[in-house]
Amino acid sequence: MIKISSIKADMLVSILILIIFIIFSGCLQEKPASGAIENPEATIPKDTPVPGTPIERISNELDMLNSEGWGTLEAQLGRPRSTTLLWYHLKKIIGFEPKVVFGNPDKLKTALAIPVKTGGESTYPVIKIKNVNYYIIDPVTPAIISEFDYGYMYDDPGSVSPGFFNNFRLNVDDNAIVEQWMKETGVSLYYTDFPVNSP
Repeated sequence: MIKISSIKADMLVSILILIIFIIFSGCLQEKPASGAIENPEATIPKDTPVPGTPIERISNELDMLNSEGWGTLEAQLGRPRSTTLLWYHLKKIIGFEPKVVFGNPDKLKTALAIPVKTGGESTYPVIKIKNVNYYIIDPVTPAIISEFDYGYMYDDPGSVSPGFFNNFRLNVDDNAIVEQWMKETGVSLYYTDFPVNSP
C-alpha cells in the first residue's frame, strides 16, 4: 500500500512539474501583449508615406489649399507667381527649400521639385531629373504630379534668370490679391519674405 501511494505521489509531483514547466515556457515566449505592435516599422509598407514625413505634410497642405479654392487665387496671379507663392509657403512649412523647375518648351510652365531623399519615401509619383528623383508639384492644381516636361531647374524663384525674374516676383497688387484671398478663406499663407516691387 505504501509502495502504491509513493508511486502515485511521485507521478503526481512529476505531472505538476510538467504542468508548471508548460505554463512557464508559454509565458516566457517573447510574444507581444494583445494589440501591441512588436515592430512598428514592420506594420508600415516600405513604399507608403510615413506619417509626418515632409512629403506627407506637403501633400496634406496641397489638399487643404485645393479644398479652400487655391485655383481662384492661382488664376488671378498666374502660374509663375503662384509658383513663387507656393514655394515660400511650403518652405516655411517643411523647413527646406523646394526647387523651381521650368517647363520645356514653355519655360513659364513652372513647377516645384522636392528631392525624394529630402521629402521621404512614398508611393507618390517621382520624376528623374539629372539622375535625381523628385516629387514634382504643379502649382496650378496644386498636387504632386506624375508627368512634367522639364527644362531648367533653379534653387529658388530669386535665382531665376533675369529675363524671367519679374514673372515670378510678387508686386504690391499681387500681395493685395493674396491678402484678400486669405481674408475670404481663412487660410494663412507664408509669403511676405519675398521682395515686393511697386506696380
